[in-house]
Amino acid sequence: MRGSITFCIIGTGFAGTCALWHVVQRLTDPRRRPSLSPSAVTIVTVERGPVNGPGYPYAKDNVQLAHRCNNEASTMGIHGNDFVDWLAASKPWLIRDCPELVRETHPGVTLSEWQPENGEFYPRALFGLYLEKRFQETVERARAHGIDVQQYVRHEAVDGYATEQGFALSLRSLDTDHEFTVDGIDRVLLSTGHWQSKATDPLSGESGYVMAPYPPDAVKAAVAERIRLRRARGERPRVFVQGMGPSGIDAIMTLCGDGEFTYTDDGHIASYQPAVQAGEEPLHIVAGSRCGFFPPVRGPLVPYEPHHLTEERLAEIRRDHQGQLTIERILELLDKDLRRATEGAVGWNDITNPGYHSAKEKLASDLRDSYTGNLVHTIVLKARRMRFYNQLEPSDKATYDRLLDTHFIRTAVPMPSANAEKLLALMDAGMLTTVRQGYDAPRPAVGEDGDFRITYRSDEGGQSTLRADCVIRASGQDFNMENHPSPLVQNLLRRGEIVPHEEGGYVTGGIALDARGGYRVMKRAGGGCVPSPHLTSYGSPVRFWQHEHNFAGAFVEAAEWVAEAWLDVAAAVTARSVAVDGPGLVTSETGS
Repeated sequence: MRGSITFCIIGTGFAGTCALWHVVQRLTDPRRRPSLSPSAVTIVTVERGPVNGPGYPYAKDNVQLAHRCNNEASTMGIHGNDFVDWLAASKPWLIRDCPELVRETHPGVTLSEWQPENGEFYPRALFGLYLEKRFQETVERARAHGIDVQQYVRHEAVDGYATEQGFALSLRSLDTDHEFTVDGIDRVLLSTGHWQSKATDPLSGESGYVMAPYPPDAVKAAVAERIRLRRARGERPRVFVQGMGPSGIDAIMTLCGDGEFTYTDDGHIASYQPAVQAGEEPLHIVAGSRCGFFPPVRGPLVPYEPHHLTEERLAEIRRDHQGQLTIERILELLDKDLRRATEGAVGWNDITNPGYHSAKEKLASDLRDSYTGNLVHTIVLKARRMRFYNQLEPSDKATYDRLLDTHFIRTAVPMPSANAEKLLALMDAGMLTTVRQGYDAPRPAVGEDGDFRITYRSDEGGQSTLRADCVIRASGQDFNMENHPSPLVQNLLRRGEIVPHEEGGYVTGGIALDARGGYRVMKRAGGGCVPSPHLTSYGSPVRFWQHEHNFAGAFVEAAEWVAEAWLDVAAAVTARSVAVDGPGLVTSETGS
């Protein structure tokens, strides 16, 4: 039995960086670390991007300055309030080297007087810098204690399987296509984040159809030629953004990024000036979704504790329904809490069917009545974080996925007031309009002239159609593992090293985890499934994550679990006899 241990983290965005930090903290904490020498520990990291830390959503090439984080700074740290602490400690070089990242959130501030704020929504590029720096510092700390850290950037894992030495991964360089194997791994964390489904989109490959709103430069390049051709005919170009959530808002900001927002003396958005040549009409952006509304504007959580939707009431429902929950009862209790807190002004139906004539009217109302909005946000967010989804019966899970999750996530995910002000300024400038597509609308289609036809609901409720030169898809994540584009995921599925989660014939999406708790994935064994001795996963790839855990604090919680579990593995290695040394990590190539 060898006296060494090897861990591997696949995907070093927020989830992977969080895991690395907590694992290294445990391994190097003199109060906690096992007696196993740090020099006997190897940590391998694998990342498709050019640097570790930012991952895809926070990498500088995948964001624009106007792309904000979806949550307040105080909730974004890899531990505690670390993001805000890092901003404060990094102030001297941030205001020197990256003043635009500060001024985007604090327009007009005197840089020397700037102080980071817990409740602000900072640019994603700034958060990416934080993750990159924290990853580098964690590697330095690990190496200072003798831990061997092998980093493979611009690499992807393409296959994985159990061997006599432990677990083996096949890695491929994205620059050279060279493939090699790393064997002898004791534990692997799959933290690969969101993905673009490989399922065939009927419009995939059509000129002017953009499958995702990132990277922004690719979006602008994809629409530029069709916009130019429309203008050459003396007509106003139009781009349809399909989706009005955070990704849709990012797409809108990308499309208007060449123009300029003006500010009031107190830092609010005053107007928008499009960047157009003399005699040209500005681009017309149309944003649409099933409900036709943007996420509500949100500020800090309100001190309110649910009176009806409580753990005690959930326990009563479980007793009445053979240990399961029903979505109907949950919505009844949630509706009662909303009405109690708002003195009858807001109920669940007001969330699913907001009583506003237009998205513009609702944005303006949200900005005016921030307290009610914050109260509704608090109640729905707390309901979502009760993690009731996993206890719903399969048919209710299907109903939730099809009809309800969109309302929970739209209400629970906050929008910074600055984005609402920008959207209103774009509307006032005639750049942006919105439509409600409804829940039965057909997909956008291509007309005989090559333009796109989008079906939406008119103010009178009937179906209408609009023309667009381009469509940017910014909605709908497919959690079906069979459609995951990663060769690693597909090979792990084929080998039975991971299995899709399924209940009562309903495939919820995501990898199945050990039902007893934790983040060990399930693998096929004989005629059934057992917890994997090697693989762990959290984040977007696993079942229920999108409904119950998709916020920074849940990633921290999962990373702490992984760190404790891996520390136990290291302790077990220490406890075993080391009379016979095994080969340890076996690889044909060494990372930096």
